[in-house]
Amino acid sequence: MKANDCYFFVDESGDPTFYDKRGNLIVGEQGCSKILILGFIKTANPARLRSHVQQFQQSVVNKPEYQQIPSLAKTKKALHAKNDVAQIRDSFFEEIATMEFSAQFVVARKVEKVFRNNFQAKETQFYHHLVSVLFQNNLHLHHTNHIYFS
Repeated sequence: MKANDCYFFVDESGDPTFYDKRGNLIVGEQGCSKILILGFIKTANPARLRSHVQQFQQSVVNKPEYQQIPSLAKTKKALHAKNDVAQIRDSFFEEIATMEFSAQFVVARKVEKVFRNNFQAKETQFYHHLVSVLFQNNLHLHHTNHIYFS
């Protein structure tokens, strides 16, 4: 039996870029990743998840011991691993273990030969293939899927 609504929140690390504007291979050079990671979190109750994250965020910005941290101004707007200090990240990792969601990721090495042969050197084909791999065993499980890309 299929479950009711399911919510997927998709994000990526890296990018699908292989070439610069002149057609030169730039994978692995400054500003161009060697891999592309696509992932999602999946939840039946995004409102509860959002509330949980917001409560954690408020507890962080109100802690006296964090008031002297320069990045706290950014944390007040949004949590983000690259901006937050280690103790805030560690606390968040402990907190998310208590939240109701699952996560799934696809990691793709950016190999030029594969890119040319399998995707005709088209970034959108490469990206769309990874999205289809990411979701291949998930979408049929629910009556309605809500998918949000960042």
